[in-house]
Amino acid sequence: MNAPLPPLTRAEQQALSAPFLVEDQDVVRKIARLADERGTPMQEIVQLAIEDYLKRHELRGRVSDKLQKFWDEHPLPLPTGLKADKRFYDSLNDEL
Repeated sequence: MNAPLPPLTRAEQQALSAPFLVEDQDVVRKIARLADERGTPMQEIVQLAIEDYLKRHELRGRVSDKLQKFWDEHPLPLPTGLKADKRFYDSLNDEL
């Protein structure tokens, strides 16, 4: 049995109350060109693009559990407020 869908957000309710209209002619032409090239309806092109964007957006903020555990166990030291002496560090590498 399928689980019930989560309730709609305010933005989703507003978007579903009126048809979606793209007023930018360049965007419409790009969608139409992709639809022609793939042989699919324009609506499917838009849907695929949105799904791809959502997947990439969700992945961007996540880190692996191992990495998060490591960061929690080995936090970075607090800033000392001291300025680094660039000339000193350059002299270590003979970059004077």
